[in-house]
Amino acid sequence: MRRIRKRVAILGGGMAGLSAAWRLSEPGWQDRFESITVYQRGWRLGGKGASSRGPHGRIEEHGLHVWLGSYENAFALLRECYAELDRATTDPGCPIRTWDQALIPADNLAMADRWGDGWLVWPGKFSRNERLPGEPDATGREFTVVEFLYRAAELLLDFIDSLDESGELVLSSSSDPAATQWLHIVQRGLRAALESATREDLLAAEIFREGVLRRFADSVREALDSAHRPDHKRIWLLLSMLIATARGLIVDNLVTDPRGFRAINDEDYGQWLLRHGAHPEVLDFSLVRGMYDMVFGYEDGDYERPSFAAGVAVLLTGIALFQYKGAFFWKMTAGMGDVVIAPLYQVLRRRGVRFEFFHRVDALHLDQSRHAIAAVTVGRQVRLADGVDEYEPLTTVGGLPVFPNAPLADQIDGSAGIDGLESHFSNRDDVETVVLRRGVDFDQLVLAVSLGMVELVADELIVDRPDWREMTAHMRTVATQAFQLWLRPEESALGWHRPGVTTSGYVAPFDTWASMPQTLWAEDWPEHDSPRTVAYFCGAFDAEWPPEGDHDEYVARCSRDVRTHAVRYLDHHVGLYLPGAVTERGFAWHLLSGADGASGSSALDTQHVSVNIDPSDRYVQSVPGSDKYRLRPDESGYDNLFLAGDWTDSGMNAGCIEAAVMSGLQAANALLGRGRYHRIRGFYLP
Repeated sequence: MRRIRKRVAILGGGMAGLSAAWRLSEPGWQDRFESITVYQRGWRLGGKGASSRGPHGRIEEHGLHVWLGSYENAFALLRECYAELDRATTDPGCPIRTWDQALIPADNLAMADRWGDGWLVWPGKFSRNERLPGEPDATGREFTVVEFLYRAAELLLDFIDSLDESGELVLSSSSDPAATQWLHIVQRGLRAALESATREDLLAAEIFREGVLRRFADSVREALDSAHRPDHKRIWLLLSMLIATARGLIVDNLVTDPRGFRAINDEDYGQWLLRHGAHPEVLDFSLVRGMYDMVFGYEDGDYERPSFAAGVAVLLTGIALFQYKGAFFWKMTAGMGDVVIAPLYQVLRRRGVRFEFFHRVDALHLDQSRHAIAAVTVGRQVRLADGVDEYEPLTTVGGLPVFPNAPLADQIDGSAGIDGLESHFSNRDDVETVVLRRGVDFDQLVLAVSLGMVELVADELIVDRPDWREMTAHMRTVATQAFQLWLRPEESALGWHRPGVTTSGYVAPFDTWASMPQTLWAEDWPEHDSPRTVAYFCGAFDAEWPPEGDHDEYVARCSRDVRTHAVRYLDHHVGLYLPGAVTERGFAWHLLSGADGASGSSALDTQHVSVNIDPSDRYVQSVPGSDKYRLRPDESGYDNLFLAGDWTDSGMNAGCIEAAVMSGLQAANALLGRGRYHRIRGFYLP
């Protein structure tokens, strides 16, 4: 008897959907499936990781995308993709042929540090190591509370050594000789205790539980404080933060609690640090603010209401600090759409995966038993031109396959408009409504839309199941805002001498900026207006969802607000990083490439501004109390539905590329009948 092959439909072409397609379409997939089809709104893939090319081939991103060296699953997938793509053979003229040409180590980082009434830049650099992320034979493993404590002890030893090396200078500033003497005694005692301790000793150590380390931190503060130096303040704040973290993991019994880091996810990270003895000024410590900035951890985009689950915060800190490979950060040498999404698309197409662009998912419908998805309503946004069977989304810039910032007109029916194709807010009419039916168009579904879209497309499921209602009620998203500037002078001429730096912790709403000169080679500017500096800025945005009133007017108003924020930031704050780009009248608009003499908002309109308020564009937050309501990729509650996205319980429950990849791979594992963690590197929240 001939085995019936199933049809798989993947709803959404972001990183989670593409990762699911990647695993499902591995060699031999046609023996199991009749077809794998990805349905994508608009003409680009990538979701929140999408990028495209605008005027002069410039790279236009959704926001800032930087990979951590600890993203084992994402790097492994990318390396597999480039190996299979084999551009050295199939496209030797392409300027990016290997994964390590697509992403390169980025060592420089910095924090904006408040000092008195002003700001300082606190530069830093993580040393590289000889390992590489995503090695073919690596497997990864979970990062446990025990591992964190052991690494924290190693950091404390390094810290004590740093005090010993400069002890005479630093400690002589103390006005209390007794405190200085006590500090020396505690230093020697701590070193002896920590050096001789086994992991088991550390877990039971009264040195963590009874506040000995906290008193040590207080003594360090007293010894350093009289010098009134910013580097001294950073030392004791770092020590206070680290000791409070270690104490919290012990006192809250996370070592023996089977939930591990999850046990403290109902509490805000900053408040958890305070409860375990951190000095109140730790909340304004640039490293802590930078962590909140990294995850857009502000309720409704309000910077006065920080919100970040403590367990996720500690986990991400440990993974980022202690498990990075090669470099702490890796940066893309062109747009993410160019070096990540386009190669994935090319290989998936070559494998036989079909892509249906311009198909907006509108609703999932249950069967009569309410046990499975019977149909999916899809809005077909445009008709393809005569003779075009499948839309080809890529063009080339400098020999590199890329996504354009508008559909390729020669493939679209000329009678169709293209405005609003990538926005849920668009009021334009679709060319038709398509109903995908179980047993005809699909047998199994992967729901890979963003969290903001779940409430819109899964209303029947939310009404049907309490776990879906609780998930959508307790999880949160936040709008974001970003802009990119291209300037003709080099960074050094503008007063910045750390090219490729990534910074955070600065003033709202553009708390984060990154120097991205490594991408300029890939653009195609005229010689007379060629930029030598490109800067990316981003931050959270207070924009409600769902909006009240007319959607188009709401979008227009938000767009005006973001431009106002950006102009104000450039006039009053960017001088911390680029003092040469500011004059007595404010930002030096004449330095912008492509501005053609415009200034203010008019000049900014010639650059790239991203207003991310659409439900598909909103960032998924890790707010306290939300983690337990996430659904796993394999627990939709319906027989033929699997879930993929950084909003699922994937083991790394934060809005990032690694979480999306892990979730997509886990959804594919479940659909294939494999274990959830089959070939997953490091399931971090057991």
